[in-house]
Amino acid sequence: MVDSERAATVAQVLRVTTAVGEQYYEAASAVGLTVQEARLLFILSIQPTNMLGLTAALDVPKSTMTGLIARLEADGLVEREQDPRDRRHLLTTPTAKGKDAASTFARDLATRVEGLLSAVDERERAELADILNAILVGLEP
Repeated sequence: MVDSERAATVAQVLRVTTAVGEQYYEAASAVGLTVQEARLLFILSIQPTNMLGLTAALDVPKSTMTGLIARLEADGLVEREQDPRDRRHLLTTPTAKGKDAASTFARDLATRVEGLLSAVDERERAELADILNAILVGLEP
């Protein structure tokens, strides 16, 4: 691939990731959350976990995670309780209100991304899925 083709491909990937990021932001805003709060709440709706697991999942410092959880807790979206498997740790779980917000966020984001994908046919979607999968495999440690 020629350098100009590589540059064009990089530019297109940046444009698409920016467009998806904007959809992520809009879906989070629609439920009154920041992007980080929406990601955290979505992760917790799948699997309640402790602070160590959350900081690793979102790749943020413990101090940032503490602030995120405190805000979500103040808004009645999560609660913290002792982990029954290890009483030294607190387990963060979404409340019913938090589960609803996470579910609404996930549905809205999926609808928005589906809208972005409406420009391509099923064969192109399959090809795109394969390409994205290869990229994701390359990102894994």
